[in-house]
Amino acid sequence: MAFTPGTSSKRKFKAERAPLVSDSEVRKLKEKFGDTKQSRSTSASTSLCRKPASVAYETCVGENSTSVEAHVNVLQSEYQKKHLDISTVKDRMARTFSWRRREIMEGMSVEDVVRNYPYLRTPDGFFDEIDRIHPSPSSFCHRFREGFARVLPNVLKLATAKQYTETRQNALAEDLPGIDLRAGLIFLPSIFREKIEHYITMKEEDPATPFPTIQLMENDWKTAIIRREHSVVKVDGMVVCQCTSLDEAFMTAFCMYFTFNITYPPHLKNTLTFLQRRIGNIVDEGDKPLPVTLLRTINLLY
Repeated sequence: MAFTPGTSSKRKFKAERAPLVSDSEVRKLKEKFGDTKQSRSTSASTSLCRKPASVAYETCVGENSTSVEAHVNVLQSEYQKKHLDISTVKDRMARTFSWRRREIMEGMSVEDVVRNYPYLRTPDGFFDEIDRIHPSPSSFCHRFREGFARVLPNVLKLATAKQYTETRQNALAEDLPGIDLRAGLIFLPSIFREKIEHYITMKEEDPATPFPTIQLMENDWKTAIIRREHSVVKVDGMVVCQCTSLDEAFMTAFCMYFTFNITYPPHLKNTLTFLQRRIGNIVDEGDKPLPVTLLRTINLLY
């Protein structure tokens, strides 16, 4: 879908009415009496808290609604081509970054974000985005893989399950590293007494929440541990992107919390906080010291 000519005026109107939208009483009335179709399409927005826009993102130096509209048209045009120019895509994503962050923080839906910025339908798009949001000398992917490798032995030791031990005993030596990694990712939430089903689901199971969720192409955990398989990551009931491996999907789903400005759900908060603070080495604005109970669990992994 092309970036429509009326988008600029819509953005202007949205910015002018922002104070009204932020009013809690108005929001409650909208949630109560809003039409059914809109309520379904924005279930994540009504469940997830958006953080306020920062001064840096509000500034958007060098860009305005007209220039951003042109950039978005270029992005959408590239994704209509048989062979897109990735350098052009990355350039336009960088130019629209501040504007995009403001749009997201003002409540732009996931569907609209990925429609305007189709690069965010790919794992690389999310990896690039989190590196822009939280710059570091090393990439997020490098930090994640290196950091998780350090705790993987203890994750497997603490969460050893029958499916994993049987699979490992019957596997070829060259397959063991992949089996260990997939098992560690699948079992990680159990270390924090959280359910993996809240982060990863099987082929025939739809995610129970609108939060970022990995949907595997397998129907049982043992097969998911054995094989490197494709998967999809869903947010708010829609497929956002496809991934070629479980670790890629795991990182992509995590990056979506930052890209779409989603707060961690209570049922996965400890796992995601651990991934953020200790594996990704990310400290977000407003983060508080880790609770003692969480620190005790984390210490078991090192």
